[in-house]
Formats: sequence, structure tokens, C-alpha cells
Amino acid sequence: MSAGARRSRFVLGIVMIVLAAAALRDLSRLGDALPWRTMDEFADFYCAGSVLDRGASPYTYEPLRTCEHLVNVGKGFRAKLFRNDFAVAVPAPQPAYDFAPFMALARLPYGEARVIDALAILSAAALSALFLVLLGIPWQLAVAALGLSVAYVELNTAQIVPFALLALAICGFGLSRGRDALAGIAAALTAIEPTAGIPVVAAMLCFVPRARWAVALSAFALALIAFAVVGWHGVVLYATGVLPAHSASELRFPFQYGLTYALAYFGLSPLVAGIAGILSYFVLLGAGLYIAPRATAALQRRELLAFIPALCAVIAGPFLHQEELCFALPALLVFAVETRGTARTLSAIALCVLSIPWILVWGMKQLFLAALFVCAVILLRLRIAGYATLAILFAVAGAIYLLELHPPHLQVPTTSQTRAYAPNELGQREWRDYTEARSTSDFGWFAIKLPTWAALIATLAIAAGLKPRSRAASEPNPENWRETQHPPTA
Repeated sequence: MSAGARRSRFVLGIVMIVLAAAALRDLSRLGDALPWRTMDEFADFYCAGSVLDRGASPYTYEPLRTCEHLVNVGKGFRAKLFRNDFAVAVPAPQPAYDFAPFMALARLPYGEARVIDALAILSAAALSALFLVLLGIPWQLAVAALGLSVAYVELNTAQIVPFALLALAICGFGLSRGRDALAGIAAALTAIEPTAGIPVVAAMLCFVPRARWAVALSAFALALIAFAVVGWHGVVLYATGVLPAHSASELRFPFQYGLTYALAYFGLSPLVAGIAGILSYFVLLGAGLYIAPRATAALQRRELLAFIPALCAVIAGPFLHQEELCFALPALLVFAVETRGTARTLSAIALCVLSIPWILVWGMKQLFLAALFVCAVILLRLRIAGYATLAILFAVAGAIYLLELHPPHLQVPTTSQTRAYAPNELGQREWRDYTEARSTSDFGWFAIKLPTWAALIATLAIAAGLKPRSRAASEPNPENWRETQHPPTA
């Protein structure tokens, strides 16, 4: 290495250290908004587990509402919301087997259970990164991609998505190592989040014959847990009542990313928007099953059989939150490492965009430098050309800055002034009134999603456009061995 190159690397290292220190300083100033102090939705899952442990339904308005008002205390937004509105309740629209661990946690004091859940979420995020590294993703890339989008976001909301992401990463690892039974078990466990699980399970059944029995038996085990927890009636209620009611309840909720929300924003009727969202989900499921084996053959990366269907699960659809967007990251990380030229640059840009929780960054200026640091790590580790790296960083910074000129604002409604709710009706009835009252025509809430939608579509286009490598291009070389951590074997 020349003296000039050493000086440039030294200066770059100093810049990155300063940026990291400044980002950490800003994060420390979040105070009560720090993710381990919010964990907004843990109360919903804890209370669902608590009422189930007492033999009640986790899907009805009561006794979920009563429990949530008992445990939502403190200084955060949720605590203030519940303190000011005795009728508000946040439903937990998950399949019954997801509640089994929370039934156990609910037997612990709320504070202790919260700490255990926080540690479990962070562990799942860390293990997801580890399994991606075992697949040949450079560790800096895996940590940068999952740092804000998974560890921060999922802890902030205390979602169960990280456990489904971990199952997806293990599924990919099993496929890459020829351990199809392990891949099948993990594929079934992605159904912790059914939106992502259905396409992954379908891919295993279609393309991995040796995984079929493992998938079937694992899915059967999940079904048995569900029936044991809520009974036949509860399972039917979830499938036929809770799912459609919850999707309809968030039709215009500004935090949604699905096609249904986008169409409703522009004035389409709830029926048309809902049907279009459902159809788009199944169209993309089919697209994922069509593209996955071709991309797998093109890049010789068997894990894409699971990763591409998971990617397609979070494009469009009837119901999609920021928390689920991380299911696109495993496929995108593989593309970023394996592709070259324009495809690699596009992958890097998409990875930068999807690694940023745009709504959170929009509302919290303290996350601005952290977002730029994540992008810088991704671009530098992928060795994107210097001018391109600067252009991408300036574009991301400019987009965030322009959005922050018009900060987010949503009215906080009081549902108790709207109507009374029967104890045995679905919690989604009250939740629909709440989300409708928080809906807005502010274009900022639509614009904030445009970078993410563009990145998802670009990632799908990269997957669809992959071509089989020529023999020369597929020959290994020492530089690739160092980057992928997969040295040749005798």
C-alpha cells in the first residue's frame, strides 16, 4: 500500500470515529425516548399472555383493555395515552402460538418480564447478524444493516419480528450448508410473522423436497400450540375475524407501508384498496416463487430460495409496518456482496435506504447522524467509488433534512369520547376508531415512505434481472475469498 493510500485510510478512519462518537452522543440525548425505555408494544403482548393464562381471550376488548391500563405507566407516549383515555386499548393481532412465551412472562412482575423481553430482542438481532455473517456477509455490513432497522426499531416497539428474522437467517444458513431439515424447521418458524412465513414455507415446499417433512411437522407443532392455547374457536376467530378486522382497522393509519394504505390515501374505497392489497400480496408471492430459483442458480446462493420470497412479502400487500421491512435485508445483503457494477451500486443504495427507519429519523433529529454513519459503513465496506459514496450520503442527508423541515404531527384522539365498546367484541373495533382519528392528509406521511418503496422495488428488479454468470466470472479469486470469508477447500 502506498503512503498516500495509508494517509487516506487513516483520515477516513478518523472521520468515521468522529461520526460514530457524535452519533452516540446524539442517541444518548434521547432520554425517555431511548428504545429500552419505550418498548411500546410489550404491554400488548404481555397482557395478551396474561389474559390467556387466566383462560380469557386475547382478541376481545376486555380484559385486554383493563390489563393494558394497569401496566402502561411512566413518562412515555403510551403511558400518557392510556392515562388520558380510559377507553383506549391496543390489540395484539398475532396467531395464538406467538402468545405461549408471553403466558410464561406474564407470571413474572411486569418490570422483570420487560427486561427479559428486551434482552431476547437484542439477542435475536445479534444472532440474525451472526448467521448472516456465517453466510459470507461481512460482519461490518451485517451489523450496519441491522443496527437501526432491527435492534433499534424492534426494541423501540418491543415487536416479535426479530424472532421471525432469526428463523429466516437460520433457514438460509441451513439451505447454504445442505442441512435441509434445519432449514425446514426454521422456515416454519418464520410464521411467527405470518406475512413473511407464508412465502418462505411455500418456497420450501416447492423447491426443497428434503425439507418438506420438517416444514410439515414444525407447522403441525405450531398448530397444536395454537389449539392448546385458544382452542378451536379461538383459531377460527383469529383467521376469520381478527385478521380481516385488523387490516381494515389500519386502512388509513399513517404508519402503514402497504399498498392498501397507499390506495386509500389517494381516495380509493376501502373495499377496492383492501382487495388490491390482498391481490398484490399473492401476485408478489407468485413472483417470489418464480424469481427465487432463477436467482439462486444465477448467484449459486441457495439461501435465496428463502430470502427472495421473504423480500416479496414486504412489497405492497394489505398490511405492512416499518418493523416488517427487515425481511427484505437478507436477500439485499446477498445481492450487495455477490453482484458487481451497476447492480452492486443499486444494491448499496437500496441497503442504505432500508437500513434507515425513516419515520423514526423524521421525528427524532438525534438519529440523523446515526443514519448517516450506517450508510457510510455500508458504502465503504462495499467499496463503492468515492464520488458515488459522497453523492449517496449527500442525497440521504438532504432527503432527511428536507423532511425534517416539516416534522411529523398527528392528533392524539380520545376514543372514550367517540363510543362505548362491548367487553366481548374484538379489540379492532376500538382500534379502528383510534386509527381513523389519527389519519391525516399531510403529504409528508406519504412522502416519508417513498425512499423505502423505491428501494424495495429496486431490490426486486435486481433479483429479477440476475443472469447466470459466465465461467470466467464465476471463477473464485483470492480477493473474493477474503471478502466472503469462504476460502477454497481441497
